[in-house]
Amino acid sequence: MAASIIHLDYQGTPVTFNESGWFNATIAAAHYGKRPVDWLALDSTQEYIETLADFSNCEKSSLLKTRAGRHNGGTWLHPKLAVPFARWLDVRFAIWCDVQIEGLLKGRHPHYDWKRARSEAASSFKVMADVLKLVREEQGKATASHHFINEARLINGVLSGQYSALDRERLSETDLSLLANVEVRNSVLIGRGLPYADRKLILKQYAIDLRPSAPAVEAA
Repeated sequence: MAASIIHLDYQGTPVTFNESGWFNATIAAAHYGKRPVDWLALDSTQEYIETLADFSNCEKSSLLKTRAGRHNGGTWLHPKLAVPFARWLDVRFAIWCDVQIEGLLKGRHPHYDWKRARSEAASSFKVMADVLKLVREEQGKATASHHFINEARLINGVLSGQYSALDRERLSETDLSLLANVEVRNSVLIGRGLPYADRKLILKQYAIDLRPSAPAVEAA
């Protein structure tokens, strides 16, 4: 169960899956004032798990895992158990879970669009850093970590209005795409030798043109 963790939201309630469709039952149950252990103690649940294990030719223990830790800890259920458990909590919630799991297993979930956007943003930052280093080398200047940090803060400021840390893991797909575009444009401006102040003005307008009516990204 080493797949990436995915944090989703169901009507204001945090719900945690992984890319393999496993589901954190503990987190979901807490919202409904219930516990996974009580569902697992039901005779109907035990019968279902035994039948599923027999049908899947696997051990019962392989269908649920207990994970320790403050972050993402709790009882995790196999995708085939997640929906029956969710139905015990709330029928509409179960249907929503079914849709999420199907999308994850088929590679059609919006999470994968976000993941691609996150990868593109990471790549664009590397390009920006490489261009900055090359330009400074041509100028006979050394490049230190604070030079990269300054460029990252410039991009963050263009997106959020605050030149401070920005948690990219919490950005939406749209904001990640905007961030990547701004970083690519900044790379071009750095290559042209434009000073920081000029690039700042150009990038601000560029971001406005790309997203004229969207709200600013919130800084961390």
